Amino acid sequence: MANYTTLSLRAAVALVSFGMTTTVVAQNAGDQKVAAKRDNTAVEYVHVYGEQGKTTTATNLNLSLFETPQTVTAISRSQMDDFLLDKANEVLDYTPGVTVEEVETHRTYYTARGFDIVNFQYDGVGTPFAFGLVQGQSDTAVYQKIEVVKGAAGLITGLANPSATINYVRKRPTEDLQANARASVNEWNGYRLDGDVSGRLGDGVRGRVVVASEDTESYLDRHEDSTNLFYGVLEFDLSEETLLTVGHSYDLNEADGILWGALPLSYSDGTPTDYEVSTSSAPDWSFRDTEQQQTFVELKHQLSDKWMLSGIYTKTDTDIESELFYIAGSPNPDESGLSAYTGRYLNGVKRDMFDISASGYIEVGGREHQLVVGYNRADVEITGASYLDLANGYPALGSDWAQGNSPRPNFVDHDPIGGTSKVEQEHQSFYAAARISFSDQLSALMGARKAEYEQSGVSYGGLANTDADELVPYFGLSYQVTDDVMLYGSHSEVFSPQLFVDPQLRPLGAAKGESSEIGFKTAFNNERAILTVAVFQSEIGNLGVFVGNDIDSGVATYEPKTQESEGYEIELAGQLSDELNISAGYTKVDIRDVNGEVIPYIPEHMIKASASYQIPRIPALKVGGVLKWQDTITTTGATAKQQSYALLDLVLSYRLSEQVSAAININNLNDEKYYNSLYWDQAYFGAPRNVALSVSWTL
Repeated sequence: MANYTTLSLRAAVALVSFGMTTTVVAQNAGDQKVAAKRDNTAVEYVHVYGEQGKTTTATNLNLSLFETPQTVTAISRSQMDDFLLDKANEVLDYTPGVTVEEVETHRTYYTARGFDIVNFQYDGVGTPFAFGLVQGQSDTAVYQKIEVVKGAAGLITGLANPSATINYVRKRPTEDLQANARASVNEWNGYRLDGDVSGRLGDGVRGRVVVASEDTESYLDRHEDSTNLFYGVLEFDLSEETLLTVGHSYDLNEADGILWGALPLSYSDGTPTDYEVSTSSAPDWSFRDTEQQQTFVELKHQLSDKWMLSGIYTKTDTDIESELFYIAGSPNPDESGLSAYTGRYLNGVKRDMFDISASGYIEVGGREHQLVVGYNRADVEITGASYLDLANGYPALGSDWAQGNSPRPNFVDHDPIGGTSKVEQEHQSFYAAARISFSDQLSALMGARKAEYEQSGVSYGGLANTDADELVPYFGLSYQVTDDVMLYGSHSEVFSPQLFVDPQLRPLGAAKGESSEIGFKTAFNNERAILTVAVFQSEIGNLGVFVGNDIDSGVATYEPKTQESEGYEIELAGQLSDELNISAGYTKVDIRDVNGEVIPYIPEHMIKASASYQIPRIPALKVGGVLKWQDTITTTGATAKQQSYALLDLVLSYRLSEQVSAAININNLNDEKYYNSLYWDQAYFGAPRNVALSVSWTL
């Protein structure tokens, strides 16, 4: 690991040196590229929040956020840089309408509109969900923006779920030379270095390299984190009509003192616990290492001035190794009486994904209409092994369980006593969508996806065989009242295959239902800012709801439930003026099960707002802030309650020269004590007030 860290740091220095000694080769890349070489989906003005370009996340049609008949949030590179959002969890915790349920360190559920988010994309191509929750800490240095489409988006992902779809949009090479680097430190003896260089390498060849290296301790006792990341991408102009892109990323996240489960929320006599914010049940020998490698090859060919043929192949290999320590039960008031479980786990997932589509314009009835047709396939292999000391168990814990003194057990490497898992999945689908223009004001969006899903294998002793075959339709309607006001409505069926197993370790199969949304959008400042007001309603059956971990294997188990969600969202994002950028949203959601019982761990009311302002009289100075507020929540079993709370963040940055700027970020300025999540009946606290300093250089 030390060798790799040294290599990353040297690469970062080399990149910066290259940027300092190379001249700019072009002023405007966009003007010099044929249509096949750029789809113009990554347009970003200087320091603009949101995204004013096109998005294909919801429909695979080349629509602007204003034209898309769903609520779309785009977190730009500028926003990530301003607020030091270096991890995917941080970006999504900042995103209006999304909750980040950090049930453990490095294991997270994301929710939107009351449901878990299980739809993920890379550059608009869906990736099958594997583990049931997100593991590790994915680094954001690779991405130009992260889009979140609320509601079902089953045309592209094949997983039409009424929560949201998260699309990670990778950085791509530029024709003109771009280079930047940043160094940051925090108060927990942490540092981070990252660098990004892009430009023309020769006639018809462009490249980009991104590196990042981070190492930090934590506010949690005994917890440490490190990240080493490399991303490289090349573009080749095979002809005036054809563009070939090849890229590879390596993201290694290593964490020590890792939580498995969290802290007990009540004592044996029913009174609530009240630990210090830094309290952790993890001993220092516990760890979780997550290594992900991803390679993609993309070919775009301009068939004519109105039609494009696109194909992309992506191979992802993720390996997770962990040794974990779990405390169980409710302690006595003197902290005695707890029991424990331990386990060593080897998990892996391999994905081979291919998507080919043709998109363009046709003229019917004297009007131009958009059309896309495509085929998508994904082959997935999921493996796992558990090593448990079932023969000896683990001794009862003493009152010093939070001191990290619990010894490492004798995990038996050669015999996975807890069981093994090997599951193979085959996803394939055909999809088609059209945007029909009835008039200058009225357009209809309609499409369908024929999705086939087959799963076989064994999951920790239980057969995992299941299959599904479903036609998933999608309908949308938009009416442009004025140039700046759009009314819209959309409806999608819900079809979401699940890897989840029930308490008998049998597969749950697919969740099914429907999702609808109506609303309006208003554009400001030449569509650089958009206000969206939406009302939504969803229902889904056979939905896997977490009930606990299997005692023998530690595998998370779920029960099938029917849940209904309704509510509304108000969101404003973008550049309101040359000096002011904003991303703000209010979400009201009511989610209940089939018996009318409220799902208590999801806040009914939530506000997330962030802004940055460049002081006109001191143009080198920029101030920014974040407000996050949610109302009262409880655990499902009502064992604990989190009162409503607000978090305030502050950032001040100053441009020291044309190339160099410095910033101070203060998070949780009001030093609020709060639980990260009450998704489970255990929880741990979020970070207290903390400060980070950074220096950035841009060519």
